[in-house]
Order: sequence, then structure tokens, then C-alpha cells
Amino acid sequence: MRKLLNRLLIRFGLLLTKAPALLSDHSLETSDLFPAELTERVKVTAAIDPPDNELFRIFSADTNVHKWHHYFDIYTRYFERYRDRPITMLEIGVFRGGSLRMWKEYFHPDSTIVGIDIDQSCQAHEIADQNVFVRIGSQADPAFLAEVNGEFGPFDIILDDGSHKTHHQIISFGALFRPALRDGGCYMVEDVHTNYWIKHVDSPETFIDLSKQMIDMLHEPYFDRKETAFRHEHPDALKELELSYLSANLDGISFHDSIVVFDKKKQFLPKSELR
Repeated sequence: MRKLLNRLLIRFGLLLTKAPALLSDHSLETSDLFPAELTERVKVTAAIDPPDNELFRIFSADTNVHKWHHYFDIYTRYFERYRDRPITMLEIGVFRGGSLRMWKEYFHPDSTIVGIDIDQSCQAHEIADQNVFVRIGSQADPAFLAEVNGEFGPFDIILDDGSHKTHHQIISFGALFRPALRDGGCYMVEDVHTNYWIKHVDSPETFIDLSKQMIDMLHEPYFDRKETAFRHEHPDALKELELSYLSANLDGISFHDSIVVFDKKKQFLPKSELR
């Protein structure tokens, strides 16, 4: 019901930030197929120890950086593999510049770190002689994103830590994943918990909603087909197949608390083998 009312608000030109609080549904709906043991309410306590990794130590030594502590283990899991060579990273959202310095110190010293922000004052955080650049523009402007990609891309890592508005997250992903993210690259959207906060939801579907749909797209080759269509040397095995670009270039999707990660890699038809 909440989604239906939200769509009606958007269709008639009303911003969700002006929607009454009663449209915000904070209940957790679960399928009846879940066993009761998995939906039982249990207590979760506050963390005592800070993250134990190099990136958090870099974060702790600087100022003007705002990050959730539990992000650092996630960053390390996905970004560690890029540290052995120079890379190019795009961070959406500069804020006070601290995260640009953090990434510069964490990655290979010859890496290029690019930040974009709509706030003109963020230009002051550019350190051009250290390959840390800032460009001013909106993450919801595909033409601006194309300019940034033309100047610096393609990127090995794209991190969306921008406005957290759902339509901004959606537009940025649509404008950047295909042309601006290198094969073998990582696209990370953080702070997606804001998709559950009504003041940030300004699209008929949230970025989380689209991410769930991409799980189906990841499995697109199997739609309405039998296993023999992929079996090695079987007479019915497919030689080629037309798929959506996402299905043909998405290696995996990972969901974490407040973060969704997309690994990009050119795909081939899946193959099974009966021995």
C-alpha cells in the first residue's frame, strides 16, 4: 500500500519529503514460509571493538570523514584486491574531502582518485599534484557524468556516497555502470538504508527495489530453458544467446547492511557437464 501511495504522489508531482508520516511503513513483512525460529525477535547489542584493518586506521588518523564503522570490513573485502596496482576511482560525494585523502592513502600511490559533488566549495579539496581531482556537477546529470568519464574513465571502482536520494542513485548507476566502469571493476552504493527513510525516497521504486530485480537479471539465461540448453556437447546446447547488458556483464551482486556491491565482468553462457 505504501508503494502504491508513493507512486500516486510522484505521478501527481508531489515530493515524498512532503508526504505524511503515515505513508512511511517501518514494519518488516516476511513470508509465512520462514520458520518461526528465523523471525523470532532477538537482541542485538552495541559493538565494543572498532574495526581491525588498515583502512580504519587511516580513517582514524584523519578528520572531515564521516563513515559507519561496519563499512570498513566491507570496503576491505571488496577493495583489497585493487591495491597492488594503480587504479582509477570515482567517488560520488566529496563532502569535506576527507574520504578522498583516505582512498589516496589506501590505494597504490600512483592511483587517480576523482570526486564529484554539486557543492562548489568542494573544489577546494582537489590535490591535483597527487592525482586527486574534484569536478563540480550533479550525480543526476548524465551529461556531466559522461564528461567526467571522458576525462578520467573508465574507472576500476565507482563508489556512490552522494545525496542518498533514490532517484540519484538510480540515475548514476544507469549512466555509469555500462560506459564508465571497467570490466573487472566494482560499483558500490553505500548508505542504502536511506531507501527506508521516506525523506530520501523520491522515485516510484527505490534503488533497493531495482537491486532486487537485478538478482533476476543475473539469472536471465535460465528463463524458460532446460538444463540441456547449457550441457557440454549436448545437441540442444546453445551456442549464443541474446541477453540484457546487465545479465551479460554482471558477475555478482552482494548485499550488506546499508551497502550493495556490483561486480562487473563479461559473462559467457553457463556450461554444465555430466560425467
